[in-house]
Amino acid sequence: MSQSTRKVWLTFEGGCQDQPVIWKLSQEFPDVIFDIRQASIGKAIGIMALQFTGEDDRLSQAIEFIISHGVKVDPVEGGSLVEG
Repeated sequence: MSQSTRKVWLTFEGGCQDQPVIWKLSQEFPDVIFDIRQASIGKAIGIMALQFTGEDDRLSQAIEFIISHGVKVDPVEGGSLVEG
């Protein structure tokens, strides 16, 4: 399997910003490295830029995990979530 890096914006709102989603991600996917590049968290909304590094299939699974917890995921700078 090949390793990739993906950069995404995460938007936490509707109550999911009160959940430890990133901690849960680190526990569920210890083989995926993530680096918080930027974050702004408020009471109503939180926005975070993350850079993921890992094997392609595990990155996809990690992103799906985040989405399943109600977090909106968008690629950084118009890139595709499937690009390495």
